[in-house]
Amino acid sequence: SEEEVCKLLVTGIQPVKEIHPCFAEFTYTPRSLLDDTTPLGILSMFEDMGFINTYKIDLHTLAFCLMVKKGYRDPPYHNWTHAFSVSHFCYLLYKNLGLTNYLE
Repeated sequence: SEEEVCKLLVTGIQPVKEIHPCFAEFTYTPRSLLDDTTPLGILSMFEDMGFINTYKIDLHTLAFCLMVKKGYRDPPYHNWTHAFSVSHFCYLLYKNLGLTNYLE
């Protein structure tokens, strides 16, 4: 939404520890995050993995990522919630299993 874009451009990306202290642990349930804040959660994961600095992604480009959620339909399974949950699991694998060496 326009509100999310403004929040991103004004306040920047929220650290994952501010989303939830256990966000980067397998005990965290991604479905517990409010649906409206999941796009910003994706950006927080990108930031935490160093992707934004490594690939020199500017905030206006990231603002486009916030619009991806709008493109999802809402079938029972392959919907935005599923996409966020899968993204979060990939993030957990990256953070907890030392996969950084495989993405260089």
